[in-house]
Amino acid sequence: MNKLIQSGLAMAAGILIFSSCDKMPGKRQTTATGLEYELVEDKEGKTARPGDFITLHITYKTDKDSVLNSTYKMGRPITSKVTPPMFKGSFEEGLVMLSEGDSANFYIPSDSLFKGQPDEHRPKFCPKGSKIIYSVRVTKIEDSKTMELAQEKQIEEYAGKNGLKLEKTASGLCYAVTMPGTGVKAAKGDTVSVHYEGTTLAEGKKFDSSRERNQPFDFPVGQGFVIPGWDEALQLLPAGSKATLLIPSKLAYGEQGAPGSPIGPNAALIFQIEVMSVKPAKK
Repeated sequence: MNKLIQSGLAMAAGILIFSSCDKMPGKRQTTATGLEYELVEDKEGKTARPGDFITLHITYKTDKDSVLNSTYKMGRPITSKVTPPMFKGSFEEGLVMLSEGDSANFYIPSDSLFKGQPDEHRPKFCPKGSKIIYSVRVTKIEDSKTMELAQEKQIEEYAGKNGLKLEKTASGLCYAVTMPGTGVKAAKGDTVSVHYEGTTLAEGKKFDSSRERNQPFDFPVGQGFVIPGWDEALQLLPAGSKATLLIPSKLAYGEQGAPGSPIGPNAALIFQIEVMSVKPAKK
């Protein structure tokens, strides 16, 4: 059944009824809440729901057809959580219309995007009365449990291919000791000095390396200065240890990712680490 002929969309805030039952690809239409959209391609399948994780390619354009940004330039789609709409007729409403393989254009008024902000904060390419066009193509939709299980499978496959004997904690942290250390283990509040190299699990893309800077990273463990997976792992490994950490997204940068880096939303990470030293906290 074509999802744009459904009687309504289940949203966190209630049910939004379409303004028309004539929902045809290639035709610009408007929902009852004022969301203007054009369905480019409509595949059969289950639509996204609030709380699901949706992976998509997206291009942002002005209504003068100037491209502002695009995931195609980044070379990979983005994954984000489907959230309740920020305002009536928002882009978030459009996401729950879509299933895997769908493509659509959403025309969002810049006046809604910049509502309540001083005029001087409005970019010149978004004059009053203009619209920003969100062109999207959905590649995957997963609920949180499915995504978590998929990452567990990716971690196990990586370990198998690389001959790693994994240990797994109750939180979901996975690690493999590649060289046992003979020093002391860090306790909460102790300062550790660590050399590391980090890559993304899915793409295998390196995003940081203390070795390349020739400077180990020092921090107090258990104080929230680093991602949860690091805080946990560095209390398990004695000084002198070398290990591979396989950290699921929930113990890394989570739904937000690390903007400005190769670490996208919901990215599982790999760290090759060496615990150089442990300095006890002052009593």
